[in-house]
Amino acid sequence: MKKQQQLKTDILILGAGIGGYETLRTLTKQLKKKHPDRHITIVDRNNYFTFVPMLHEAATGSIEPTHCTIPLRAIIANTPHTFCKARIEKIDPSKKTVTTSVGVFSYEYCVIALGSTTNYFDTPGAKEYSEHVRTLDGAMHLKHQFIHMLESCGEEPLSINIVGGGYTGVEVAGQYADLSRKDLKTLYPTKKVIVRVIQSGDSILPHMSKRIQKKVWERLEKQGVIIDINSRVTNVTKDQITLNSGEKIKSDITIWTAGFETLGATFLKKGVNARGRVDVTETLQMIDHPDTYAIGDISNSTDPKTKISYPQLAEAAYHEGHYVAEHISRRLQHKTTPPFRFHSKGQLMPVGDWYGVAQIGPFVLFGKIAWWIRRTVYVFFMPGFLRKFRIIVDWTLHSFGVRDVISIDTANGDTKM
Repeated sequence: MKKQQQLKTDILILGAGIGGYETLRTLTKQLKKKHPDRHITIVDRNNYFTFVPMLHEAATGSIEPTHCTIPLRAIIANTPHTFCKARIEKIDPSKKTVTTSVGVFSYEYCVIALGSTTNYFDTPGAKEYSEHVRTLDGAMHLKHQFIHMLESCGEEPLSINIVGGGYTGVEVAGQYADLSRKDLKTLYPTKKVIVRVIQSGDSILPHMSKRIQKKVWERLEKQGVIIDINSRVTNVTKDQITLNSGEKIKSDITIWTAGFETLGATFLKKGVNARGRVDVTETLQMIDHPDTYAIGDISNSTDPKTKISYPQLAEAAYHEGHYVAEHISRRLQHKTTPPFRFHSKGQLMPVGDWYGVAQIGPFVLFGKIAWWIRRTVYVFFMPGFLRKFRIIVDWTLHSFGVRDVISIDTANGDTKM
């Protein structure tokens, strides 16, 4: 058996999602000022950071894939830090080691930011025959499948069924409805797309106010989206879904947005609750292992007043990443840091192009202004002036044209004549 390579770093970040990315970005600035001798290694199975909340727009051609991804090599360029493309296999916080596909890392501090994966709730056929928008690969595969169906389905209407009426499900429905009502009339004038949202509860967007639920429902219905509430998918095949009522519905493309799960138990033997989340203290450190932190979807951090876990949202992951970076920097200076507290500044959600919902404190905005606010906040999140400028130019030009419907089937390699 080949001996595993032994690797060492001062600060190890596992996962380059929103939480891991923000930890890296903030900590890089902190160390440059006060601890230039300290070294960060960030590990991910992909060599890029993905802004997941915009993947549904990349999947429908509203934005380019490069608009929601950043090469990790570009982030660490001109710094003393390192990126390692590898899979995480085991985390041992007691020994302060992490086993990966390229070797075993030992660390002084470790930040677990491994995110979550799609939860199919053991629904037969769901994993095999459903699409998703949780990864760039998934979004691009969905885009290819959609365009492939448009090019080959003849005169039959294309049926898209979205399982789950939460944030992602509504966002995906809005994009496809917008695309079918506008761009397809120009690009595919003979095609018709039927978009349906299937929600197990009695309303879409169950975590938002009744006012928002009503406005978004009306918006989707106006766009021609069919909404089925109190319905649960019990079986998925290549071209059909079955509901708990026994009804069978034609489904050319099934998109699963019904839930996600965290896999903390996959990497850790102890310190993980029944939901697969890593239990942490008020400072986001693992209980009994203060040199190992957990943030984002995989972290179980609770509000001390309500005793309710903080939500698994991109906004929470962002603030947790920033906090942990500050906490580690202050520890290196032998300083203490107040406990982490998460207070949402609001929700920004698009429902197709040029329509959105912005809930900021007690204020709620709908329409173009809300959509524009979301896009603006995202641009400010991206690093570098040139990247920001390019995205703004691309989005401006896009508003005068049609969506991108180019699709490359990477699974089949080069096509030979």
